[in-house]
Parts: sequence; C-alpha cells; structure tokens
Amino acid sequence: MASPIGDPPLLTDSDVDALAWQFMSSTYAEDTYADWPLDRRLDGFLRRRGLSRIAEDGDAYRLVLNRVMAYIGLASRPVRRNR
Repeated sequence: MASPIGDPPLLTDSDVDALAWQFMSSTYAEDTYADWPLDRRLDGFLRRRGLSRIAEDGDAYRLVLNRVMAYIGLASRPVRRNR
C-alpha cells in the first residue's frame, strides 16, 4: 500500500483482498455492530486501523467495500454437499 506523500493510496488486488478479510474477521463484522450500516462499519474499521486515507478516497474505499460485500455474499450461501 505504498504511495507518495499526498497522493491517494495505491492498493493492489491482494491489498484489497487482505483488508476485506481482516474486516470480515473483525468485531465490526460481528453482532456488536449489527445495527450500523455496512459502510459505517467499514469506515470505523479502516479509521481504527489508521487507514483514514483509504476511508476518505472514494475509489479505494469502494474497492474494499465491494470486496467485503462479495465475501458477505459468499458467507451467506448455504453449503452444498455432493451426494
């Protein structure tokens, strides 16, 4: 996640993936924050981790939010077992 000072953060696909998984493993994804909208929980997560620049960069934030939503979708699918 290196970027020159003053420039928006540069996120690789693996950075986005790692942040999304970290969010999914955090208390922000648990029942404690269930009453908060997802975007508010992600914003809190990023800021708590010192990643305010990502929270404030619309494009970077959307990348992480979209990946989180994809993982939530995968987690909510029923497990199919082969017979």
